[in-house]
Order: sequence, then structure tokens, then C-alpha cells
Amino acid sequence: MVKINANFSKLNAALKQVGAELNFRYHFVNNKSKIASTRKKFKTDGTLDTIENLQIDFFAGLTFYQNNFVAIYFKNLDQNDEIIFHFSNCSQFIDHLNNYESSATLILPESEKLDIKKKSENNNFIPCRLCLKKTNWNNFVKAADWSRRIIIDQFNVLEFHKQMFSIERELFSDFTTSQFLKTLPNDFPRILEAAKSNKKWTCQKCKINVSGMKQLYHAILIDDTIKRYSPNDFIGVCTGCLKVQYHDMYITSEELDFINKFKPKK
Repeated sequence: MVKINANFSKLNAALKQVGAELNFRYHFVNNKSKIASTRKKFKTDGTLDTIENLQIDFFAGLTFYQNNFVAIYFKNLDQNDEIIFHFSNCSQFIDHLNNYESSATLILPESEKLDIKKKSENNNFIPCRLCLKKTNWNNFVKAADWSRRIIIDQFNVLEFHKQMFSIERELFSDFTTSQFLKTLPNDFPRILEAAKSNKKWTCQKCKINVSGMKQLYHAILIDDTIKRYSPNDFIGVCTGCLKVQYHDMYITSEELDFINKFKPKK
């Protein structure tokens, strides 16, 4: 076996002198990772309807299956070609889960089935109004927000997932514990989105703007002992900066390419 030592920064500098550049592609996820093994259970359309010993976790007003954020609908309850899907532990969902667990179907938010803008004739998915109210995603409390925030008829679960994906990533990476998430209020998704919007989706460490790939943005609580939150209670950082400090942070090569492309040069 031959061991080769290489100083890639010097190699890259030497290449640049002759007009060449060395780019690396990193792969942090393999087929044996937790997120890959869980998602392999879902069908190609993003659904999972053969479920044994279903265990659903409710964190901060969101619904998780094996640390994957999922939406859930109940096949036997569909009426008028409208399928109501749930993404929180609203009272209607809890009741259906207790009484019709065998008819529950899990669905990944990025599934084409949940593209509610397409309004397919056969699968007209609509979000549960109780789930929206529970997470305060429809701004039932502050009427002034209606002019600048998303409203129920414009709700898109994929955009919602992009903004909430940071929680899923933090769970997988053991950066955030499930015990801590259970202490957060049900309207935390709205609090988190408001904090990210307030910071304009810009990392406060490296100054990259990730509004073009919102799943890269994390709003981290400065003091996790407080009970009421404002945007100033958070620091906004990108996944790349978190990975520098927490090496187990999950990141894809596509996301790393985005960071390398748009991260401001010092």
C-alpha cells in the first residue's frame, strides 16, 4: 500500500497559475445512512401505505416518521375527490390515527402527489385547516401579516417543507434533540419562518444568501430556555457553517455546490 500526501490548497494554487482550477465534489450521504434507508421504504411516488407498528412523533407542531418530516392522509376517509393531508398533531388527525391507523398513508412533502398547485383530477390534496391553524401558518392571530405572508389558498407544502427542512436535518445530525423539540410551541414553524425571513435568508457567519436553496438555512435559538420568541432570539446560519463546527451535519453534494458557487469571497 502506498500512502500519498497531498496539499490540495497548494495544488489548486499551482493549477490556477496556468489557468486551470480543481473542483471537488463531496458525498456525505451513502446508501446505508439513516435518511437513505428510511426513504427507501417509500414507493416511487413518495407514499408509504404498508406500515407495521406505526410510530409517529410530533415535534414543534410538525409530524415526523423516523425523523423524516411527513404528511399523512387516510384513504378510507376520502370524500368528493378531495384528500385532506395533515402535517401536525391536530385533534382531527389524532382522532383519525387512533381509529383508522390501518388506513393511514404517509407521504413525503417533495412527492409529486403533494404538488397541490397542479390540481390533479384524481388527487386533489388540500392541507388540513386545523393543522394550518395549529401551526399559525395562516396567520390567524395577526391580521396585519395577511398582506405579506402566505395565506391558506396559496399554501404549498413543498415550500413549507423547504423552510422546515432544517429541523429534519438537525434531528438526523443530532444537532437538535427530539426532547428539546417537544418543548417548543405548536406554532414554532411560523416562528422559525418569521425569524428566517427577518434575517433575509443570509448566513450571519459567511454572509451567503441561501434564498435560492432555503433548506440550507438554520435559525438557531441563542437561548433555548426562553418560552416566547422573537426574530432577535435566533442566529441565522447556513448548513455549511454548521458543518464546519459539527462534522456530523448532513449535507448533499448539490447543496455543497450551491455554497461553493454563491458563498461571498473574503
